[in-house]
Amino acid sequence: MILFQPVQVGSLTLKNRIVMPALHHNYTPGGLVNEKLIRYYETRARGGVGLIIVGGCSVDLAGGGPQMIGLHDDKFIPGLEQLTGAIKGAGAQIAAQLYQAGRYTHRALTGVEPLAPSPLPSRLFRDTPREMTAEDIEGVIESFAAAALRAKKAGFDAVEVIASAGYLICQFLSPVTNQRKDHYGGSFENRSRFGVEVIRRTRAKVGSDFTVLVRLSGHDFMPGGNTNSEAARFAALLEAAGADCFNVTGGWHESRIPQITGHLPRGGFAYLARGVKEAVGVPVVAGNRINDPAVAEQILVDGCADLISMGRALIADPDLPRKSLSGEGTLRRCIACNQGCLDAVFSMQPVTCTVNPHAGDESEVELTAAASPKKVLVVGGGPAGLEAALTAARRGHQVTLWEKSSRLGGQLHYAARPPGKGEFITLLGYYKRELAAAGVELLFNREATAEQVIACGADAVIIATGARPAPAPFPVSEGAADKVITAFDLLSGKVLPGRKVVVAGGGSVGCETALTIAAMGTIDAETLKFLMEYEAETPEALQRLLTRGTREVIIVEVLDKIGRDFGITTRWIVQGNLRRLGVEVITGAKILEVNEEHLLIEKKGAAEGNSPETVKVPADTVVVAVGAKSVDTLHEELKDKVKQLYRIGDAASPRKLSEAIREGFTVGRELD
Repeated sequence: MILFQPVQVGSLTLKNRIVMPALHHNYTPGGLVNEKLIRYYETRARGGVGLIIVGGCSVDLAGGGPQMIGLHDDKFIPGLEQLTGAIKGAGAQIAAQLYQAGRYTHRALTGVEPLAPSPLPSRLFRDTPREMTAEDIEGVIESFAAAALRAKKAGFDAVEVIASAGYLICQFLSPVTNQRKDHYGGSFENRSRFGVEVIRRTRAKVGSDFTVLVRLSGHDFMPGGNTNSEAARFAALLEAAGADCFNVTGGWHESRIPQITGHLPRGGFAYLARGVKEAVGVPVVAGNRINDPAVAEQILVDGCADLISMGRALIADPDLPRKSLSGEGTLRRCIACNQGCLDAVFSMQPVTCTVNPHAGDESEVELTAAASPKKVLVVGGGPAGLEAALTAARRGHQVTLWEKSSRLGGQLHYAARPPGKGEFITLLGYYKRELAAAGVELLFNREATAEQVIACGADAVIIATGARPAPAPFPVSEGAADKVITAFDLLSGKVLPGRKVVVAGGGSVGCETALTIAAMGTIDAETLKFLMEYEAETPEALQRLLTRGTREVIIVEVLDKIGRDFGITTRWIVQGNLRRLGVEVITGAKILEVNEEHLLIEKKGAAEGNSPETVKVPADTVVVAVGAKSVDTLHEELKDKVKQLYRIGDAASPRKLSEAIREGFTVGRELD
């Protein structure tokens, strides 16, 4: 495989072409390296990655943040030396990403007024930055170079200058954010000047024998911003200034184009790397949504890039490179859910991982063999039960899992159905193979009773019986009973919806169920490619075929907003897709009743003090998505009858997938 061939990047020879890009983790309060960060990265280095880029590392106070790794003062060097020593000792090479966010920060976070080329606030923070003076510009350029020299002194093999995601260098380059009238604004060459000077000064400071990479936005995906064409032109200028490699990513944080969720196909932005590669003579890294070595290899074979960036893929499975090279073990793929990583970052919480509950806890949690192996029964084969069974078995316990249906996975099957969620089902494949390797006995079509559980003689019993959909909170006439179904009925494929569909409930399940229905009848990617290649339809017709299915869908939500339980990094995508697919949303309304002809709903008055309005809404199908209720009867029946009894996941209370899996891991780890 090309993926595992060595590659020269500047003065570095990397053992393979897998790069772990810089990702914010919120592990370093005060900017100081600690044991948590070291063990986390050391684990990925042992897994076989060629190059690890850590960061962002703040080059000054104004453009950093309270939990960024510090590189703006010599006091950080001793801790960074420990980090570089640990990663090199574990077999990887290491680079530091030099970070200055410009208007993508807030004085409440840094205690310092943000700086930018022009005094234009971002949609992220809405804090108007101060327009940089000539002295400010000189100071920030020198801060980048000084931070690079500190990195070299601390033992890093390279630095990476961030010119992506809408941060300061992007803000200078873009006509959207740069309205200057001096020689740093106006023409493309002028707008490029700041980034070019950063690279030139950095190169001069670290010398010719030290590798300098650039993290580059391959396309801003901002109205009026730079496209891949401008990114390629900029890269050529940066190469001439001393850049050794370009690590190409997607758009800005403000972009309205999905960049890391499952809506983006695997490797979907490789074309951006190709565009840059065609303009430069140094190696180029492709990134975004590459969680499969086969996809990575194809990008290299196609000549779109020279290396592959795998970020969240290596959070999910630190051993991905080793497993891929040896063929031993099952890959635990990132499912692009964002629950433990990006949602945590934007909530100022430490990064975890839905599918890898050990991520971030490497310094505190170690899986050790059970001191006293036990006979363990897990009741329920959903995500919480699967993780509990696997963790307990890996520690040496004798584990049996009872599943009442004929298949494992529980709600994973429903979660994987909506658009953009197909990766979720890959987690089930991981569990199936790893449970078999760990020797877990699986018994299907086994609905447990208290008597059966007690009779099996298990030393410990873990109840993971999940949840069932909450019933309709409104009356349904006898003649309308057949047209009222649950979201699970719909997502399982057990029931097909009629032409006019009302989804009762605008939470995450209701919104994604509505999207699933609205997408029925739209054309798929392969058909779109065919129609475009042969110019069989007009662009307008193609857009209609992509966005209008065979059903009319309405969401009715009692609250004033929908999607409140989505993570911050996915809510806007779902809301945009609802609009794109023509789903009507009625908020501030409750369903009074469902009868044979219609629904009767009560809407709040348009203005405060107005009387509610009663409206009749025709519907062939009503999908109930108003939450779930725990299935915990067995747990209640076994209380005081089993010495070690645990209840996890939705059986304890309905929760997110990440929380359910972490509970399973915790029980399996602590069982003794």
